[in-house]
Amino acid sequence: MSISNPEVIDAMTVQDGQLIMLISDHLRWDAYQTAHLKMLQDKLNTYIRYIDTKEYKKKYPDKEISSFVIDVVFLYPYDTGFVRMIGLVRDELEKRSITIKYSVRSDS
Repeated sequence: MSISNPEVIDAMTVQDGQLIMLISDHLRWDAYQTAHLKMLQDKLNTYIRYIDTKEYKKKYPDKEISSFVIDVVFLYPYDTGFVRMIGLVRDELEKRSITIKYSVRSDS
């Protein structure tokens, strides 16, 4: 699973009352930057909808979940357009106890 499949949650787990959800982005930032950002936006919207509708309770019915982390892991360095996009929605998401983290995968 990856960014290419916007309707699927790539991976998730619960730790210390936090639902941690992974988005895996394997695409390069090239001439298709606008399309890439749109794919990320669609994927993030799927995750946010999953949280807002409390669908996670079907998978974790006995877990007490009080906050959410969407962790976007890029294979290639992320574009500044992505950082701006996240900045535009960060305050609204924090009101809903949703944090977005992002990093570039390192193969140590």
